[in-house]
Amino acid sequence: MVEVVFEGVGPSVEEGTVQTWFFEEGDSVSEGDDLVELVTEEGTVMIQAPSSGILTEVYYDEGEIVAKGEVLCAIDNEESALEDIEEDKPE
Repeated sequence: MVEVVFEGVGPSVEEGTVQTWFFEEGDSVSEGDDLVELVTEEGTVMIQAPSSGILTEVYYDEGEIVAKGEVLCAIDNEESALEDIEEDKPE
């Protein structure tokens, strides 16, 4: 299981507001996919998937404020989840 943490975009950024989730719980994601868009005082930030797998938990809804260092979501990157992604890919 991989936890996706909001690291902030600069030393002065302490929080962000969840603008848009691009995937829902249960969706397959690939490493590098844009998962969520956050709005901070310094601008808009896209948080990307650090690994491929299944998005299992989303901890913040759109419109909620996330503090720097908080976990945004979790991705199951176990072998079984990765096999599901491979089966879903078109040939």
